Parts: sequence; structure tokens; C-alpha cells
Amino acid sequence: MSTRQQRRAARSFERRGLKGDWGLWRITDLPDGIPGGGGWNKEVRRVQVNNLYVVLVRPFVDEQGHEVIHLAIRTASQLEPPWRDMQRIKNEICGEEATAVQVMPPASELIDEADMYHMWVLTGRLPFTLARRAA
Repeated sequence: MSTRQQRRAARSFERRGLKGDWGLWRITDLPDGIPGGGGWNKEVRRVQVNNLYVVLVRPFVDEQGHEVIHLAIRTASQLEPPWRDMQRIKNEICGEEATAVQVMPPASELIDEADMYHMWVLTGRLPFTLARRAA
């Protein structure tokens, strides 16, 4: 795809997203993970797809025993999703009051095999925020 085509596709993608034109989520349960997948793909339990996004949903328990939901997000156009869309995905799949983070890992833990974007939805809140919290 040329740079000009990429810019055109990105603008079209942005316009649809801004209008909220995502379509309904179509959900497929995967009790045994992604067929033929290995590693963390075997732990994916659901796929949610709409007109713009594919989201792999992988619930797991972390090393401290906390429940976490890993969302692996891919766009139909393979462009990076804007922040507001990542927020909407988190809200629609895990709830508006859920806290999620994106991680920039150490180089030794980097996995960059696909144009996917990841967030981890936590059961608790972070010890910091931009908003003021009541004591």
C-alpha cells in the first residue's frame, strides 16, 4: 500500500470511528483457545468483531492471584487505533469503570509479530490517575 493510499485509508478509518460507525459486536466463544494457536493464543476465550476491530479476549490470573483480562486488538485497516477507540473498546467489553493499561515492555520481553495493540484490564485501580479522587 502506498503512502498516499495509507493516508486516505487512515482518514476514512478516522471518519468512521468519529461517527461511531462500528457496527454491532459479533462474539465467538473459544473454550479451547484459537484453533492451531500456541502460547497465549491457547488462552484466548472469546473473539469480538465489528466493522472496524477484532478483539481477542484472554482472561487469566496474574502472579499475585489477581484476575486480569488481556485484550489484543487489531484494526480492519491495520492502522493504530486512536486512544478514544481504545477507551471505547475497554468500556464496551469490560465496563466503563474498569481500569486498563497499555505496556511498553523491556526489550528482552518484546513480542512484535503482528500489528496488534494490547491492553490489560485490571480488577483494581492504579495508585495514580489524572483525575482527583475523593479521599
